[in-house]
Amino acid sequence: MTLEEIADRLYALPPEEFTAARTAEAKGAGKELGRQVAGLRKPTVGAWLVNTLARAEPDLLDQLLSLGPALAEAQRSGQGDALRQLGEQRRQLIGAVTGRAFEVGNRPVAAAARAEVESTLEAALADPRSADAVRSGQLVRALSYAGFGEVDVTDAVAVPATAKAAAAKPKPPPQPKKDVAAAEARALEAAGALDDAVRDCEQARTAHAQAETTRTDAEEAVAAAEQALHEARERRTEAEEAERRAGRAAAKAEQAVRDAQAKAEKARTALDKLRRS
Repeated sequence: MTLEEIADRLYALPPEEFTAARTAEAKGAGKELGRQVAGLRKPTVGAWLVNTLARAEPDLLDQLLSLGPALAEAQRSGQGDALRQLGEQRRQLIGAVTGRAFEVGNRPVAAAARAEVESTLEAALADPRSADAVRSGQLVRALSYAGFGEVDVTDAVAVPATAKAAAAKPKPPPQPKKDVAAAEARALEAAGALDDAVRDCEQARTAHAQAETTRTDAEEAVAAAEQALHEARERRTEAEEAERRAGRAAAKAEQAVRDAQAKAEKARTALDKLRRS
């Protein structure tokens, strides 16, 4: 049992159950692991909602985070129109994803928690390290982006990536003391280097494929945003025309009222003259 495995279980629980479960996990672990488990911090409600979203709706979360590189590229290249369109798409998606977080977490929407979720998602869009922290499902606090620079993710994740990598890295076998064993060790080291090179190559290919997918998704998101804007402008044009027609009808009706009032006044005047004669 590793700290990462225990943390995954704990941060999947509602915040109300976290403390008791952490105590039980710490008691069931060894001395050193138990100490590490006991040091895991209880997440805020907003952080827990983001963790729940990362577990329940990873595809939805990736759809949102895929806008991050596109926004950064638009900002670097000075594409004002693209930046405004992506910004509007970002606001809409953040609102929808935040609402979904409360749904999957089965929680009523609260202003403070909603602000935490939205702030964290904004930070994840602006900073790759924040995006990784959000995807980890082990946030303990909300993230915040000031509009420039990097996001402070210090102590934001229960088990940082460096600790996970260290826990997952196997310990090297003891070095043989005999000369013949030293040759075997060098051969094993060379084989390990070859394995690392092959793995790095595969990871690079995977990263390239993911980058292509991210670009495609961003282009589709931009196209959808442009279509939505076009439809909204058409609806606005129709609404403006309807407003003008209604205005003309109202003016005509007001004139009819004035004409009727004039006729009525004229009739009353004629009646008064008849009565006096």
